[in-house]
Amino acid sequence: MIEPGAHEPQDPARDRNPSDGPVMDTAVPVAERLVAGIERTTRQIASGGTMWTGSQRVAIASVARSAAAGESGGDGSVLPAPARTTAAKVATDAHSMAQADVDTFDDPAAYVEIVGVVARTIAIDTFARGVDADPIAFPIGTDDPPSGQINPHARQRSSLVPTAGGAGPTTALSLVPAEDQAQEDLHGTLYLTYFEMGDPTIHKGLPRWQLELVAARTSLINHCRF
Repeated sequence: MIEPGAHEPQDPARDRNPSDGPVMDTAVPVAERLVAGIERTTRQIASGGTMWTGSQRVAIASVARSAAAGESGGDGSVLPAPARTTAAKVATDAHSMAQADVDTFDDPAAYVEIVGVVARTIAIDTFARGVDADPIAFPIGTDDPPSGQINPHARQRSSLVPTAGGAGPTTALSLVPAEDQAQEDLHGTLYLTYFEMGDPTIHKGLPRWQLELVAARTSLINHCRF
């Protein structure tokens, strides 16, 4: 079965040239598909987004990293105050986000993009910590103008922001298609793509039942409601 709205699985090693060397220096061997997917995520964050430039997106990631480490600041000088505050709060206190946080932005897409960038930053940093590696460096952010491309089918429903379809984990970022796709890409790298989630026989380093055991335990530790 394929989850509604799922995309075909992508080649996790695309755009990755092994001769480029590792994106991280790890204490344990890391599968090439993981290295490629994480490197792809850092490039995507440093590229121009929907509402923020690449340099602003890297700044959002920097603020989130500092907040998650219990430090103040981060290189957020290119960001307006609401963006800095939101990046830090999503990184450390996401469960307390409320409509008032979204409403500090003129366009909810700006908020959604911050959530996407922060979520992926924390995900790859958590992975790096798990394999005893330093946080992965981001490329220099671009100053290409934001695309402004949002999903015209997204509507305000029961969530804080408009979504395409019912609000849930797979539609949380759907107002901003680029963030929605980037989330699934990293989701597929570190776990399974939405397409792969429908395959109970899939084997990605571990058989599906072992993969779900690890995922369930991790979700419990992280107090994940899903």
